[in-house]
Amino acid sequence: MSGAEDTSPNEPHPQWKPEYKRDHVYLHVIPRDRAKGALNISPFAIKLEFWLRINKIPFETIDSEQFSSKKQSPFILFNGEEIPDSNFIVEFLCKKFKKDPYPGLGPIERATSRAFLKMTEENMTWPIFVYRYVEHTDEYADYFFPTVPREQRLKILETLTDWVGKRAYGHGIGRHASADIQKIGCDDIQAISDYLADKNFIMGDTPSLVDCSVFGVLSQVAYVPMKYPMRIYLFDKCPNIIRFLNRMRDNYWPEWPRLEESKTE
Repeated sequence: MSGAEDTSPNEPHPQWKPEYKRDHVYLHVIPRDRAKGALNISPFAIKLEFWLRINKIPFETIDSEQFSSKKQSPFILFNGEEIPDSNFIVEFLCKKFKKDPYPGLGPIERATSRAFLKMTEENMTWPIFVYRYVEHTDEYADYFFPTVPREQRLKILETLTDWVGKRAYGHGIGRHASADIQKIGCDDIQAISDYLADKNFIMGDTPSLVDCSVFGVLSQVAYVPMKYPMRIYLFDKCPNIIRFLNRMRDNYWPEWPRLEESKTE
């Protein structure tokens, strides 16, 4: 048995299929054919799959055009129930499968982990999204939805430009000049590099949720060979992060390509 508790709702979710197994996670993600380089355009989908792999929780990744009831992707279906939002999903699954998102860490280390996770997900993502969806859609079109004609890709990206731009402005980061936005992203990368130092993982010898988050976000930089200032900075200044990304890949998800240090093109 998986150790999961019974969470069956009175009525299963509309996307729940009769052939789905109990106590099995069905991870619904933006279709993977939208991505080139990284295995998904969503850093949060990558974060979740990494965490599921590390914790050996039974799961299946489902390409889905649909979003959760909160209008988010990824989300999971578990025993007929929908759980949206990557961090709420982890919290939910930790209870069901008796897992710890930060195994072996004390209160101060857990607080540090949360701070890095929040910096990564709520700050460092924005320079990436602004660069590719607002300022450089023509360049990003080479790495987005490669199965459709380029003209169609550009039209899809154009529909996202205004939406992402408004969200970035509401966040606050979109009020800055482009160079300042990218410097914020590079400063975040440097902070991770400084803290990682020569450790195997962010918090030491054991991977935790924050490692999954950092991989998910930086995969959008490292594996997509655009001219991101953040990508140039990552490869030129932070070889320990490149080694960390390769270590995560080697140990838990070998379908990713290996990265070469000092590779900025």
